[in-house]
Amino acid sequence: MPQLVTVYFGTNRQPVLDGAGKDIVDFGSDPGPVGGYAVRFGQAQVAVDLAANTTELVAGSLYVAPEILTPAPGDPPKFGSKTIFDAVRQDMSSRKLPTLVFIHGFSNSFQDAIERAGWNSIFLADGGFRANIFVFTWPSQGGRLGGDVPLPYLDYEHDRRNAVTSGPALGRTLKILYDFVDRLPRQDWCFQQLHLLCHSMGNYVLRNGLQSWLKLPDLAAANAPPGALTSIDRMRNDPNVTRRTFDQIVLAAADEDDDAFDDADKLEMLSRLGNAVTVYHTKKDWVLNTLSSKTKFNGPRLGTNGPDNMALISDKVSAVDVSDVFDYSDDMEGHQYYRKVPAVRDDIAAVFSGKRPIEIPNRKALLVGRWILTPARKRAKPAK
Repeated sequence: MPQLVTVYFGTNRQPVLDGAGKDIVDFGSDPGPVGGYAVRFGQAQVAVDLAANTTELVAGSLYVAPEILTPAPGDPPKFGSKTIFDAVRQDMSSRKLPTLVFIHGFSNSFQDAIERAGWNSIFLADGGFRANIFVFTWPSQGGRLGGDVPLPYLDYEHDRRNAVTSGPALGRTLKILYDFVDRLPRQDWCFQQLHLLCHSMGNYVLRNGLQSWLKLPDLAAANAPPGALTSIDRMRNDPNVTRRTFDQIVLAAADEDDDAFDDADKLEMLSRLGNAVTVYHTKKDWVLNTLSSKTKFNGPRLGTNGPDNMALISDKVSAVDVSDVFDYSDDMEGHQYYRKVPAVRDDIAAVFSGKRPIEIPNRKALLVGRWILTPARKRAKPAK
C-alpha cells in the first residue's frame, strides 16, 4: 500500500513552463536564471511503496511557491523561500519531527530527485528514523537505460560542471535559511533538529556550496586593506562566521577527493556545520572506482577509501566501511547501498537518531574514527 510523502524542495534548475508560458510544470537539466544562482522553492507529493519497490510523483501535486520580487509601491516583496520554510517549520512543530535535508547525486532529473527524496523518507522510517524531507535538487541530467542504470558517459561531465555552477545557489540557500531562522520569534520555534544527507556527486555540490558560502563575507570586505583576514581565517577565528546548522551530517558514496577533510578549499570546515559527520564508503563502488576515479581522472575517492589522514582531521568525522553487508545482487553498481541495503539504512537511521558510534549495533571498531559494518548476527536457537 503506497504511503504519501510531502517532499519540500529548493532548486536552481531551469523552470519549464506550461503551454501558456505562465505556470511552472517541471524543471530541466540546465542551470536556471542568473547562471543557476536563482533558487525556486516548492513542494510535491510522492507515493512510495516499499514492498513493490516503487516511488512515483503524484500527478498534479507540484506546487512552486510564488515570488514577487518587485512588488507594487507600498506592497512587501513575496519570497518563495519564506513560504516553504514556514511550511517545513509548521510540520516540524506539529508532527514533532526533525527535517532531513537531502542533496542527490548525478544522473537525476527533477522528477527523479523528488521521487528519490520521498523514497529515502519512507525507507529510513522503516529503519526507525522518521523525519520531514527537503531536497536541494541541482541541474543534473536524468538519462537512464532503464531502472537504476545511468548513462554515465553521456551525463557525467555535464553534471560535474553543473555541480560547480550550483555551489553559489546552495550557499545562498544556506544563507536564506540562516536569515529565516534568525528572524523567527521565540514563540515560532519548533525545537526540532535538521540533518543533512548527501549522496554521490551531491557531496561535490556540497563542497562547492560550502566554499561559496565561505566567500560571502568577502563581499562586505571587498575594499579591505592588504593583509586583512581571508574568509577561511575569519571562520577559524570567529565561530559566528558559521554556526551549527545540522545535528548529523551523512556523506554516502561521496564523489569527492579522499583528502577533502584536510583541505580548507574542500570540506575541512564542514564539521563546523554539524555535531558529527559520518562518511559511508566501500571499494565495491563501481561508479566511483571506474567512472569517477579512473575514467574521469579524479583521483582517490572519499566514497571508496573514506577520509585520508583520519588522525589529523576533526574528531567529529567518522568513517564506516559497508563492504561486508551487501553484494552486487543487492546493489548492482555498489553505489546506491544507502537506499537499497537495510543494514546500511539501519546504521544511517541510528546515526540520525542520535546514537553515538560506539552504541550502534553491528559495527566493528578499527583505527580511531574508523568502523566496519558487519552482518547482523543471527540469534542462536535455544537448546532443547
